[in-house]
Amino acid sequence: MEKLLTAKQVSELLEVKVSTVYDWVYRKAIPYVKLGRLIRFKKPEIFHWVESHTIRPSPSGLKAKPPRKDVQKEFPLS
Repeated sequence: MEKLLTAKQVSELLEVKVSTVYDWVYRKAIPYVKLGRLIRFKKPEIFHWVESHTIRPSPSGLKAKPPRKDVQKEFPLS
């Protein structure tokens, strides 16, 4: 059986705070294993979860968009 990761290890792996990992667990946003009162994580599932949340550019997203009007007022181009 693979070694399970702690919330601290996951936070170090993802470079986020431990409290963020626990918040994701509370919201059931991240895959985890509950062993009694312990929360653990499977490393391959964490990598898959990150991959599934990766946003890739679309061909239509490469077109330049005009600046937002509210930003233009604050930061005029000329």
